Amino acid sequence: MTTADEKLYTLIAQTTEFENYLKTTSNIDEILLQLHRHNDESVSLLILAVLQEKEDIVRLILSYSNDKQQLVELPGIVHRLNGPLVRNATALWCACDRRYYSIARILIDIGGAKIEHGPRYPLIIDAIVLDRLDTVRFLIENHYANINTTDMNENYKLNSLIMAVIYGRTSIVAYLLAQGSKLNYTTPSTSNSPLGYAAIKGHLDIVRLLCSSGACLSLTNKHGQTPLMLAAKHDRMSVVDYFLERISIEVAVQQLEFVACSLVMTVQFQRMYKLFYKILEIRLQNNLKKIIAQPIAAYAFQQECQTIDELIQIEHNHDRLYLEALIIRERLLVSEKNESLFKPLLLHGDRLVERGQYELCLHLWEHTFYLYQNMDLETGLHRFVWIFCKMLRNNIPIVPQRFVQIARLTFEPSQQKPRNDYIKNSVCFLALAMKILEQTTITQPERQLIFQWIRDLCRQQRTTSHGQTFLHLIVDRQTFNDINYRSYDIKPIIIFPNLSLTRFLLRNYSNFFDINATDIRTGNTALHISCQSESFSITEYLIQSGAHIDVLNIQNQTPFDLTQTKSIRDLIRSKYAIPNLKCQCARLIVRMKMPYELIWPHGTEMNRFLFLHGSST
Repeated sequence: MTTADEKLYTLIAQTTEFENYLKTTSNIDEILLQLHRHNDESVSLLILAVLQEKEDIVRLILSYSNDKQQLVELPGIVHRLNGPLVRNATALWCACDRRYYSIARILIDIGGAKIEHGPRYPLIIDAIVLDRLDTVRFLIENHYANINTTDMNENYKLNSLIMAVIYGRTSIVAYLLAQGSKLNYTTPSTSNSPLGYAAIKGHLDIVRLLCSSGACLSLTNKHGQTPLMLAAKHDRMSVVDYFLERISIEVAVQQLEFVACSLVMTVQFQRMYKLFYKILEIRLQNNLKKIIAQPIAAYAFQQECQTIDELIQIEHNHDRLYLEALIIRERLLVSEKNESLFKPLLLHGDRLVERGQYELCLHLWEHTFYLYQNMDLETGLHRFVWIFCKMLRNNIPIVPQRFVQIARLTFEPSQQKPRNDYIKNSVCFLALAMKILEQTTITQPERQLIFQWIRDLCRQQRTTSHGQTFLHLIVDRQTFNDINYRSYDIKPIIIFPNLSLTRFLLRNYSNFFDINATDIRTGNTALHISCQSESFSITEYLIQSGAHIDVLNIQNQTPFDLTQTKSIRDLIRSKYAIPNLKCQCARLIVRMKMPYELIWPHGTEMNRFLFLHGSST
């Protein structure tokens, strides 16, 4: 400390001498706004006057200051009363910390000090954190603070009551309630109420206070969790027991079951078991029986435990506990059409695949698919494509009957929606069918089963939103590029363009395919796409199967115009050497602008043939 600082510290203890000093000083505001070091503290003269409880000096300083606002808000570094060093401490904070409330009143009323300006939080929140009921009372009873609008900060909006609840300040909670604090206020970020926070923290005394004041036990946060559920989730069993005395047993059991099942997501099996045990105890005590669903393959033909003895038998079997949670979740959530049902089902399926339990996963995800569909939620068949590819990569034979059973999901109502990814999944199933037909162990009846599914699928003649047929997709390299779901397992098995699939469909099901069909967006035929994909074998086969090499797309380009590969260009040139008379006539009719659309009825095969050869011009 400098000699000048020592002089000021001495003067501030003497009112008359200090006032004389202020009268004779020309740069008074500069001096008042300076911070002075004192040991490990850094204080202004105003803060120093407050710390020494010099009320008359505080008044003097405020009266001589030309910038009271800046002066009273000037932060220093001060030791908390019998505590650690605090940064950003204002004069008002120091007054409240020392319980010098008459000085605090002067700073607010005369100096305009802001109660929102504390070291970290507004002063009332700071007082709550430190369990200072006296400061809380001072601020509220003098109408300096509003208990319902003073927030911790802009992000969380934790008001006075909620902060008192979180920190377990029972006496302050009681006081705030008596002063009319909003009992069921909820935070914007979580929608948790004071009772919800009390349940989370396990403050039973505060829970009792809030409930006796009329707090709502059924109020839910943004995750749909009631105070009972929050208490159970955070293992506050004394609070759970208290709530059980005040809530309908049926409602309480349902909420507890949901919490217990949700613990499966964080693999907290021991806590989940304890909660299942308690629920069964409650059911037994209240003669509340379960409605048990029939065992199904999706859950390995397991059923919910109905007795405590049954539950004890699976205590250390985590796989069985996981299934218990899945079964109960389905019972609780299907009727509510709650989408949170699905994540654990899908994760369990992944786990089964990792273990090589493919058949169990197929049953589980087939059941999951129907749950999605019955709840009118979007879902595709990409997971099944992945499982079958995973099996083929690991040289696991696929049972044809099981494959067809899954493949026939393509005919389900949800998969008939005009979504491109659904149609591409069907094309992937066609490619998988080719792989299964190559299995040496497959029997003739099994082949016929697959053939029948393919026939039924092709008969639908489905197209994408751009009018692409199965044939377009099969010969298109982009179909392969679009595989983005676990492509590391799928792409080594399913290849596009796919020659074997192209041959198979055109040889066996050509009556369902128009080889010269054009898509809506580009007017390209399968031959156009094949030429762009640079697949010589497929291009050659399409031409041999009757694809016209002179069809014009929307840009008036033939397949030859789109070809970048010399071998394909030479192939197409060789076909041009022998002109097709029908095509020549068609182009002549179009070139001469003959009104053929008036000669034959619209939509006839003749009109369509002429259209392919240049009507777009």
